[in-house]
Amino acid sequence: MLRRRLALLVALGLGPLALSICSSATAATPVPGRYIVVLKGRAPVADFAGTASRLGATVERSFPELHAVVVSLPTDRLPALAGDPMVAYVTPDRRVALRPLERASVAPTTPTGVMRIGAGPDNGTGTSVSPNRPERTTAVAVVDTGISNRSDLNVAGGYDCSGAGDFSDANGHGTHVAGIIGGKGLPGVVGVSPGTPLYAVRVFDASGSGPLSNVICGLNWVSDHATANRIKAVNLSLSEPGSDDRFCGNTNQDPLHLAVCELAGSQIVVVTAAGDHGEDLATSIPASYNEVVAVTAMADFDGRPGGKAPEATCRDGGRDDTAAHFSDYAAAGRRDQDHVIAAPGVCIASDWNDGGTKALSGTSMAAAHVSGLVARCFDSDACSGKDGPQVIDKLRTDAAERPEGTGFDGDTSRPITDRYYGNLVWDRRGY
Repeated sequence: MLRRRLALLVALGLGPLALSICSSATAATPVPGRYIVVLKGRAPVADFAGTASRLGATVERSFPELHAVVVSLPTDRLPALAGDPMVAYVTPDRRVALRPLERASVAPTTPTGVMRIGAGPDNGTGTSVSPNRPERTTAVAVVDTGISNRSDLNVAGGYDCSGAGDFSDANGHGTHVAGIIGGKGLPGVVGVSPGTPLYAVRVFDASGSGPLSNVICGLNWVSDHATANRIKAVNLSLSEPGSDDRFCGNTNQDPLHLAVCELAGSQIVVVTAAGDHGEDLATSIPASYNEVVAVTAMADFDGRPGGKAPEATCRDGGRDDTAAHFSDYAAAGRRDQDHVIAAPGVCIASDWNDGGTKALSGTSMAAAHVSGLVARCFDSDACSGKDGPQVIDKLRTDAAERPEGTGFDGDTSRPITDRYYGNLVWDRRGY
């Protein structure tokens, strides 16, 4: 696999890295005595083991491709670790957690969001289509709470970074995301790309929480196994305080950015939630990273354009065919808008880990729509031979060419002052 080897020439910094999942505004809690250590240059992590032991540290995890390790050590030994010549920087490991989301029981169906982007019975503009669907072979890695073993999901494999011992879903969020991406229906919902192979990369426990190092573990696993398993897209439901240093985290000491850059350098499309604070995504990660496609959320309740649905299908869902009130966005005219696209993210029906279905709202749901469409595009003639950035460029170009009146209030044809939500993703030719 092609790798982007990153020369890490950064001086030590121990500023806090606050992270949580699905846009929780609460600062993350440090994991006592545990740190993520990034090494200088291309120093092999094996060479650091002896140094760590001498400094009183225990190596708990190694990420050879990132030249990084997770260690535990007494606080009074931290200055010696930080000052070692092999170390570029050290950052505390932090606990991250899922935000409680609205849940309501729903019946199995082809969800309105799938229809709205043209992946259902019509092409999202009210015109019927009967595309010749290719076999779904491009896989998507869902880095989340795991995925339940359901007959309507093609779970091809996975990996557990949470310590639970398997990659099943004891929370529900990961299964919900998986259903949006690749649900086959009966008993669950029909997703954007029915039958797409899914890899369950579990980084959170039953409570929907876990340390940052788990997330990095999951991304590192994808990087190592993408080629063999035809994984070309990663769905990442993170949106946390932080910023893009435009240098893969080397200057602001962000190991999550380092892991994302490793994937992007291998031509894997990283799809991430824009965030649910109703704020400029420039202040959040990973949505602000230039290497990802950040997905904002819009509301659709009938699967059709025109804003004709009389009311929302869940509590506080807003108005049909408008930007979601909770969705983060890019500041108009700023560089972040170059990697932003929109998708349905309000009152979204999908699978749940109890065998039934639920409706949730969030940019996590919007991101899953785009991940499914990325997989469809890779499997179609429209994207044959294209690399990751070219696929994203195509999706954004197709979205911008939607027929007049088939977008939403907040897209580029009907912008909201100073806010850029992007255009609604569109399966234009029936990928």
